[in-house]
Amino acid sequence: MKKTLIALGLMSAFGAVHAESSVTLYGNINVAVTKKGSAGVTLKGQEYRYASNIGFTGKEDLGNGYAAIFKLEAELEPDTGSGVYGTDKKQFGFNRHSYVGLVTPYGAFRFGRSTTPFVNMWIGGNFGEGRGIGEFTAGLAGTGLRTTQPEVGARWNNAMFYDVKKGGFAAGLAVTTKGSQSLVPTRLATLYAADGTTPLAPATSPVDNEGVSGAKSAYGAYARYEAKSGMWGYKIGAAYQVDNGSSYAASSNSKNAPAESKNAWLVGTGLSYGSATLSAAYAQSKIDNTDLSVASGARLRTGKSKTLFVSLGYDVTPNDHVYASYGRYKRHNNYEFSTGVTGEGDIAGSQYSVGYEHRLSKRTVIYANVRKVANITNSCSAKSPLGAFPAASTPYLRTCGVAIATVNSVLDTEKDWSYDLGISHKF
Repeated sequence: MKKTLIALGLMSAFGAVHAESSVTLYGNINVAVTKKGSAGVTLKGQEYRYASNIGFTGKEDLGNGYAAIFKLEAELEPDTGSGVYGTDKKQFGFNRHSYVGLVTPYGAFRFGRSTTPFVNMWIGGNFGEGRGIGEFTAGLAGTGLRTTQPEVGARWNNAMFYDVKKGGFAAGLAVTTKGSQSLVPTRLATLYAADGTTPLAPATSPVDNEGVSGAKSAYGAYARYEAKSGMWGYKIGAAYQVDNGSSYAASSNSKNAPAESKNAWLVGTGLSYGSATLSAAYAQSKIDNTDLSVASGARLRTGKSKTLFVSLGYDVTPNDHVYASYGRYKRHNNYEFSTGVTGEGDIAGSQYSVGYEHRLSKRTVIYANVRKVANITNSCSAKSPLGAFPAASTPYLRTCGVAIATVNSVLDTEKDWSYDLGISHKF
């Protein structure tokens, strides 16, 4: 018996010393009772940076400062246990991260699908405040308005990512193959208006536009720096990325494409003293969808958005955290109709949020948020090439018709007061 125990001990020790590879299972389960605007109460998984997920990550030590790495991470719907998740009814897959790479003394190289420079700067640097419905992700237009404005890519496919970190400094860049970067919609069911019967967009299928003639690559870079001296701490960061969102227009799904940015930039900063943290950010995005069309005969041709975000957080105790935040989003749109009529207008809104988090342990958090989306603007005016309106369908043309109706139908379930009460557990 003693010999067996000694042998097992020696084998364990040998394995600990000479272990060269490891695989880790991890994830996050996040569910909340949620009430959004005019919609009813739901029990659902939260989205955006706190979305429920499960993943595998691995690392093999190659010696001399080199290592092979991989990550596979999938999103979940814990409230139903379904393999279909989100409002777009996406199927289960490793959609959050799917890459293999090499760590070197000069930085890490990753190949596959992962987060873009905007996300790596903002979320990677832990800028901003807010959880669940209270989150307002600067540069991505925030949860209260982001549903209608999926502009800046959060993840890229078929890409090479390079990241380096030295002390408080972190930076990186990314580039995709041609035509593979877009947030192509993959809606498995028809999207309906708030009345539940009026169809807004048909079901779509995945689009693979990689390598198509005329397609473009996406590319971008980010950098951030943080330091602390005594009770004071600060951080600053910036990101720039070119999504080239209209490059998949040759696809049969182009008429269902979202309004993605042609290029965008983001700057953020944070200042802390003791248990208090103040964060601020500003972002701009230019949209060029001149190659896209929609079934109604109207299309968003170009646009420019601006996003401002400010938040204040405070640790009441080591386990209790409160925050308040303000976000403002505005986009100016230029439309074109199949009749030759053009239009322009604005979509804008503000989001006010307050929230509370209590840590039951290092891995488990309960939280509550209250949000108000207000100061909504959704305007559009149109004119013919000669400056006058055709006699037919004049009311439709003057208000840009579907351009107004589509956005209003989504904002109806986002504006005014919303709240949630949830629990999040990491493993």
